[in-house]
Amino acid sequence: MKYLIGFIGYGEAAYNISLGLASEGLKNMAAFDVMQNDPERGPKIQARASETGVVLAQSMEELCKNADFVFSLTSPAICVDVAKEALPFLSAGQVFCDLNSSDPVDMTAIDKLPRPEGVLFADVALLGSVPKDKHRTKMFISGDGAQKFYDMIKEWNTVPTLLDAPAGGASAIKMFKSVFSKGLPQLLLETYVPAAAYGVLDQIINLTKDTFKKRNIEEFANETLFRTLIHAERRSAEAAACARTVERLGYDASICHATHDKLRILAAQNYKERIGDAEPDLRQTVEMVMRDTRKK
Repeated sequence: MKYLIGFIGYGEAAYNISLGLASEGLKNMAAFDVMQNDPERGPKIQARASETGVVLAQSMEELCKNADFVFSLTSPAICVDVAKEALPFLSAGQVFCDLNSSDPVDMTAIDKLPRPEGVLFADVALLGSVPKDKHRTKMFISGDGAQKFYDMIKEWNTVPTLLDAPAGGASAIKMFKSVFSKGLPQLLLETYVPAAAYGVLDQIINLTKDTFKKRNIEEFANETLFRTLIHAERRSAEAAACARTVERLGYDASICHATHDKLRILAAQNYKERIGDAEPDLRQTVEMVMRDTRKK
């Protein structure tokens, strides 16, 4: 193959990854972006390609036929369609790699698409800030092409983690991490904004700022999650009161309402009697909730 890596889509993420890889000495990269000849966006794409030494292919077919590893960095909304178009152009030994922030179901769908014999697929989840970390953004990799992708990418001062999981596994890690990382700021906003409206923001910040000072999040969860199960009924009523307090101030209380609803679901499982004086650890607690609350 002429190129080691070919990028389908040469937007911000692809540019930053190629910029980092170029700094490590990787030169044989190419890209194809449907906007590369656009009067408005084209000049920026062309300038970035020139800066990183990335060759712009004239078509997706040209790119796919001449790269060992084809990186799809387009959009989650079109990732399956892009794969449908690209896969027929590949041949045995090549690896199609999806690096979009996509639903694991989409990765499974791509994995099931018809493809020439011997073409492999790697589901690659990027966790972190690509503009900041570039090629050293954490990568989780799954699928039948994961090993081959891992063996290649680790040679370029990257931070990959190889998973023993089918396609979809890597993207699932990104999605579940996002539940936490995107949900926590919303929780803080729903806590701090009405507190400020009530004139008690400084006191609430002082009460919450050291939550993880003497214990990490795993230790916190290990100490508190089983108590959430035991005291779910009482805490559900408290969450409903919190929602009323926030709404009386004129602010959205969707986090409080969601907390109330989830606590009601837990309360219905009667964990207080079932657990008794036991103190299940984090993983045992998760196992119970996973078993008991999944919608049929």
